[in-house]
Amino acid sequence: MRSMCKIPYTARWIHQEGGIHGEICPHLVMTKSTSNNKIKVPLRAKLAERWINYDSLAHLWNDWYGNYWRESNFPFLVVRLEDLILRQYETTKIMCNCAGGAVPQPKSFKFAVDSAKFGPGHGNQEERTNLLKAWTRYSKIEVKSGFSDIDFEASKEFLDADLMKMMQYTYPPSE
Repeated sequence: MRSMCKIPYTARWIHQEGGIHGEICPHLVMTKSTSNNKIKVPLRAKLAERWINYDSLAHLWNDWYGNYWRESNFPFLVVRLEDLILRQYETTKIMCNCAGGAVPQPKSFKFAVDSAKFGPGHGNQEERTNLLKAWTRYSKIEVKSGFSDIDFEASKEFLDADLMKMMQYTYPPSE
C-alpha cells in the first residue's frame, strides 16, 4: 500500500487532511477518527475504463486481489515484489515450474545494481530505487510498516484476513 502513495496509478484519494501539509499515507482513516468510530477515507480508481468507488485503499486491495483469488475461473499466479527482490532465483524457479517452462540456471541471473527505471515520470537518479535501496526497503521489519497508529489499527480491521494469509503477509510488531 505504501508504494501506492508514491505512484497511485489511477487511484485517487485524499493524502492530506485538515490543514496538515504533506502526505499521510496510506491514509485509510481520518486522523480525527477514534478506535470505535473509524471515518474511512474514500478512494476512486479507474479500472477497465470505468471509475469504481472504494471505502479506502485497503478495500481496493481486498477487491483487486480477492477477485482473482475467489472468483477467477482460470489459473493465475500472483508474484510478490518482495519475493522477486529478495529471492530471485527461487521465485523464478517456482514460477517456471508452475507454468511448465524451463527453469533457468542460477548462473544466468545477473543483478541490475542501478535502477531499472529511467526517463520522465521516474524522478532523478537520487530518487530512483536501485538494488541496495530495494533490499533495504523490503527486508527490514518496520514497526507498523510505517503506517500511522490509526491507519495500522484500521488495516487490521479493513484488510481481509483470509487474503492476507493466502498472500503470506503478517502484521509487523506494533511496538
